[in-house]
Amino acid sequence: METNISITDLIAIRNIMNTAAERGAFKAEEMVDVGTVYNKLNKFLEAVIAQAAAQERSEEHTSELQ
Repeated sequence: METNISITDLIAIRNIMNTAAERGAFKAEEMVDVGTVYNKLNKFLEAVIAQAAAQERSEEHTSELQ
């Protein structure tokens, strides 16, 4: 059994949370906690994706110079 969590898994979790919230799966008193976790996860994913894009651009630039 694999125990790793990938960025793709985290994106899926974010999408599941969003869908569940849209469908009313959470009680009103739970929304603050769900929203807080969703926002933290979303900011983390945005940072990771931006970092990966910057690294890819840097690698492309380096390969162009060679």
